[in-house]
Amino acid sequence: MGEINSILLSLQFLTRIPIPFKLDVKKDNFFKIASYFPFVGFVIGIIQFGFYIILKNYFSREILMMIIVAISYILTGAMHIDGLADTFDGLFSNKNKENMLEIMRDSRLGTNGVLAVVFIILLKTMALAEISTNMINAAILLTAVIGRLCIVFSILISKSARKGEGLGGLMLGMVGIREFLIASIISIFIAYFIISLITFIKILTLTFLIAFLSTKYISYKIGGMTGDTLGAINELSELSVLLCFLLIK
Repeated sequence: MGEINSILLSLQFLTRIPIPFKLDVKKDNFFKIASYFPFVGFVIGIIQFGFYIILKNYFSREILMMIIVAISYILTGAMHIDGLADTFDGLFSNKNKENMLEIMRDSRLGTNGVLAVVFIILLKTMALAEISTNMINAAILLTAVIGRLCIVFSILISKSARKGEGLGGLMLGMVGIREFLIASIISIFIAYFIISLITFIKILTLTFLIAFLSTKYISYKIGGMTGDTLGAINELSELSVLLCFLLIK
């Protein structure tokens, strides 16, 4: 699989951005596109940042940041926040592992899922609205980058809860150190031009800790990870990044 093909596939896989090319997809090495997840996050961040620059003189900060959050969900088809909702419905259903996985397959949204969606959107919006002006550009540009890197990290340290079923199963148990290192290098390269590397490493360390604990908790509950729970990791990681930026003066 060529590198350009992998990059385009990663864009197609994680976003709804139209790719006007026929891409060569091979199941055996599909997992390699994980290396470029942070690049996809950067594309999302650039688009969000573009809207921020265009609209910042026309709306209050709170409304503008709600728009910025909404744009991320439009670009991704809300796939990650949908995974968050399904994950919370399953994990907090007080059922056994098999029933939790079955609930997560259900397209219907339960109370726990609704609450998770509402709170994550509110917290993201409020955090963005409160981040200092000298950090807001970096926050918008890097949040999606780190969120996608945390997906790769979560895949690396976990296994599939459904024995290879679903899109998540194409990567869980397949992504290794090589893919994680490439994703990390891409993330660091992007961050180098946006924020001090010391600050970036501090944010990354805390976010990795949250992603690690979340992954291990989910794996403990259902025996591994799924596509839905990886979406949840992205959402929780993005919120962690924004809260870190909020603490930076």
